[in-house]
Amino acid sequence: MKFYSLCSSSKGNCTYLGDGNHGILIDAGFGIRNYTNSMRLAGLNPDGIQAIFITHEHSDHISGLRKLTEKYQVPVYGSKGTLIELLKKEVVSPTTKLYEINHRAVQIGDWEIRAYHTSHDSAESLGYTVSNQQKKVALCTDLGYVSEEVQQQLQGSDFVLLESNYDVHMLFTGGYPPFLKERIFSKKGHLSNEDCAEQLKWLIQQGTSRFLLGHLSKENNLPQIALEHSVSYLQQNQMMIEQDYQLEVAPERNPGKVIEV
Repeated sequence: MKFYSLCSSSKGNCTYLGDGNHGILIDAGFGIRNYTNSMRLAGLNPDGIQAIFITHEHSDHISGLRKLTEKYQVPVYGSKGTLIELLKKEVVSPTTKLYEINHRAVQIGDWEIRAYHTSHDSAESLGYTVSNQQKKVALCTDLGYVSEEVQQQLQGSDFVLLESNYDVHMLFTGGYPPFLKERIFSKKGHLSNEDCAEQLKWLIQQGTSRFLLGHLSKENNLPQIALEHSVSYLQQNQMMIEQDYQLEVAPERNPGKVIEV
């Protein structure tokens, strides 16, 4: 399975999973021209997407959805709450087929996609797992805390993209207004570097060994801070990078690096 995080940050999120010729997108927070160029840069077929799965309706996850659905005429999946918001915002082509996904599996080509609920200040946010006969990949961002449901769905994954959104010190000493700081810090906000590191430890204990840190805030985090925090915390718990696990940070915009899962 090829995993390609086209973009991942507080400004835009879009991930491709597939075999190179055909696949799916998780979120569409990327302009169509950037999408096409980035896919070709990675040697992937931009015309091969068969469906788009949306985590929630915030702009950094749907800004490119209208143009993508107009061009490719692929179905869009999401929770009922999210789909209602997409229609209100008129961010899908009028001819786009919308499908509600809850706990049932959706089969797209060789991939089985399952959704799970996350705690976020949106209508009804979701995370996703994508599996084939060999591998299971999970995408888990935009959540204020890791619930029992989230842990159950992440368990058994071979590869996880996990949110490491903000550094607590940077958040509370930064220029955001108090209400926004509290929103990000809340149970319906985002995962901090500390939250992320704790979840990485649990996942490694469960057998997962490959990770990508994603959805970093441009204002309240830095890639090196997020990475160093997790590596240091895991080392304190006798878990060594490259020995017990592999860990990277998803780039804000990917220069073409595809991960083979």
